[in-house]
Amino acid sequence: MRTATYIICVGAICLASGYAVRAQDGARDTMPVATPAAVAAAPVAANAQGPVDEVDQWTPVSQDALDETRGGFDLGNGLVASFGIDRAVYVNGNLVTSTSFNVPDIAHITAQQASAMAAALNTISVVQVGPNNTFDATGLQATSAGTVIQNTLNHQNIQSITTLNTTVNSLNAFRQGSLQDALQQSQLQSLGH
Repeated sequence: MRTATYIICVGAICLASGYAVRAQDGARDTMPVATPAAVAAAPVAANAQGPVDEVDQWTPVSQDALDETRGGFDLGNGLVASFGIDRAVYVNGNLVTSTSFNVPDIAHITAQQASAMAAALNTISVVQVGPNNTFDATGLQATSAGTVIQNTLNHQNIQSITTLNTTVNSLNAFRQGSLQDALQQSQLQSLGH
């Protein structure tokens, strides 16, 4: 089995994506859940495996197999992360289309939130400004996402804005860590007197 895994971290939030293939003997391969230790070791492990090549000879894993093996990221200690996307298109200062979804707690996503996320991420918005615009979506995959803006008029102010909303309640974790450090320092200082 060959895997190519990408882990992107911004502060305490890490997003992991990977492409896995089944071994030639048909054995079931699994992807582990990413933990802080695994993330820290990921660059070393990736370099130890050597370069990823011969991609054209890989056999893709089915969606069902991926659904069974996908992992996540757990920081523990009650850390809560939220995620959302807002996409909007303005023409001459007027909002003409918008798409948005929010997941207030990624660890406890509901079916309704997952459905809203899937709808937002698998939708193509088409904005046509002026006459004689045509768009044929037949060449796109059913799970494509994006915004298509067509303009046949002069002097139009067109803005396409995508906002990623992410939050992490890491201030509480930071405060708890600082409190523990302060208590430990107090104990050490009391031993010296």
